[in-house]
Amino acid sequence: MAALNVYTRGGVLVAQFNREKPLNPLNRELERGIFETCRLVQDEPAVKAMVLTGGVHRSFCVGDDFNEAREVKTSADVEDLLDRIIGLYVAILSVTKPTIAGMDGYAIGAGLEMALCCDWRVGTPTTKALGWELKQGLACPIGAYMLEKSVGRAAMSDIIFGSEVVPVEWAAEHKFFHEIAETKEVVERAISRAAILGAYPEVSYRRTKESVNRSFIAGLRELTPRAISILLDGFLSNSAQAHFSRVLRR
Repeated sequence: MAALNVYTRGGVLVAQFNREKPLNPLNRELERGIFETCRLVQDEPAVKAMVLTGGVHRSFCVGDDFNEAREVKTSADVEDLLDRIIGLYVAILSVTKPTIAGMDGYAIGAGLEMALCCDWRVGTPTTKALGWELKQGLACPIGAYMLEKSVGRAAMSDIIFGSEVVPVEWAAEHKFFHEIAETKEVVERAISRAAILGAYPEVSYRRTKESVNRSFIAGLRELTPRAISILLDGFLSNSAQAHFSRVLRR
């Protein structure tokens, strides 16, 4: 089964995360699929907008696949992981056409951060956005930066230092979600919003988005060496490996 299911609806390309587990953990196959799809969307004139979604009654994405993440043991492994994940975020941010996240279930770690790369986020009453890394012994410099950039420092503190599921009403008030749909309608609502934004004049949207995302991308790249050092400290303390072991024993 392919990790990413891609189809089009009019001028909207829908990239549905399609892991065999409905939690949709991010493995290398899914990562490559998203990266390649972003390039396709950017290069294909017939595609006017993109939706990223985990589907209906499936999680958006619970972050890294622990079966792969637990193999990260050396400084070279950490550097490769960060380079890949930052590359993925930059690929999403570099799509100058409208990008919409249709989110149900859990959005944790890299899942939450991929959603932050999108222009617009549609949630549901059952979406559980969660920045729980610090509570589990995992450093979170990338997520903290992206949240502060997207929703502000105070809201970032609630999510990162609170390390609890974000209440849907709070998420809507602080614009983590731009709109809330019924669970069964989340993908259709995301496609509908993508079609609306995709109908805007292309040059004006593209140039505005390039301007808005330039500093976001530059900040991610500037943060990467420091983030590698921070994450290495966590791995050397064994707190990260202990978390992976706890999860995999469940």
